[in-house]
Amino acid sequence: MAGVAVRITYDSASDAATVYLVDEIGPGGAPRSIMCDLEIREGAVILLLSEEDRLVGIEVLGARKLLPRQLLEEATPPEAPD
Repeated sequence: MAGVAVRITYDSASDAATVYLVDEIGPGGAPRSIMCDLEIREGAVILLLSEEDRLVGIEVLGARKLLPRQLLEEATPPEAPD
């Protein structure tokens, strides 16, 4: 798939990572979310869905325990809200 890039942000203060499956998720861009039942004690995986129920992102809470260290080191910090 040419032109499709996945972007990952990581906030070390909250230990939360977001995997963007679209260029950007603006305000109201993911009005629905589903927490995955993975029986994870120290974290959570949340699917972010658009109004059309398309998967636009994945939020990972407790990212240090759930994601590879190298991935978090290469992730960009989240942008501050305007």
